[in-house]
This record gives sequence, structure tokens and C-alpha cells, in this order.
Amino acid sequence: MTEIIIGIGKFFTWTFKLLPIIGTYIDWIFASAIFLFLLYWSKRIFKFGQNDKKYDGDHL
Repeated sequence: MTEIIIGIGKFFTWTFKLLPIIGTYIDWIFASAIFLFLLYWSKRIFKFGQNDKKYDGDHL
């Protein structure tokens, strides 16, 4: 059981060594993805608001 835990620990230690190589590029990728998602979400909310104004109350 301890071999498994030690192996997992070594794996995480190895992956943390990759972080300086990646640098800030991954931060820009995540920030861009979040920004694009927020733009998409805002567009959807605006579209739902436009659909609410068209609702006449008789049918869905």
C-alpha cells in the first residue's frame, strides 16, 4: 500500500517540475477560455431576454 502512495507522490513531484517549463502560457490559455465562455454566456442571456419580450402568455 505504501508503494502506491509513494508512486503517486513521485508522479505529482514529477508533474510539478513541468510547471516552470510551461510558464505563463497556460494562464493565458485558461484566461482566454474563461473569457470566451463568459462572452457566450452573456450572448445567451441577452437572447433569452429578447425571447421573454416576445412571449404573449398564451403558449410556451
